[in-house]
Amino acid sequence: MVVVREALTSDARDILTFCRQIGSESDNLSYGHEGLGISVSDEEKLLTKVHEDERSCFLVAKEADELVGTCNCSGFRKARLSHRAEIGIAVKKDYWNQGIGRQLLTHLIDLAKQSGLKVLSLEVRSDNSRAIHLYKSMGFQKIGTFKDFMEINGNPIDFDIMELFLE
Repeated sequence: MVVVREALTSDARDILTFCRQIGSESDNLSYGHEGLGISVSDEEKLLTKVHEDERSCFLVAKEADELVGTCNCSGFRKARLSHRAEIGIAVKKDYWNQGIGRQLLTHLIDLAKQSGLKVLSLEVRSDNSRAIHLYKSMGFQKIGTFKDFMEINGNPIDFDIMELFLE
């Protein structure tokens, strides 16, 4: 059974290991097999900052002791943008199509509403139909496309911009 909960600073090492694994499993992320390229100490500091910011959160999905998914929400500090947050989500490939992404997003959206956020946004590869289907089913709408947002092995990759209004 998969359990979704807020990340603890003690999860930092597992999160970095998770990021290296998922970075090597697909080209849907902004990083590859190298992961995030930060230390455990730096990840712990980031998680501490997330806990201190009422408009940010970091969730983990665990099956037994294995970290199988993450979802985060980063709020903006500037007053004029404080109603918005950007989100990111990732699930290990072996766990795709098992409802874990939906479980993570549902929990994240509930927390975002409680914190007073009004708009969540994300970027997703334009050809990632599985993820786009999930986001649309959760109420996200495409508002544009970043042309050549990323390059992988010299190949330009477009990303769709999607947002969800929480009110």
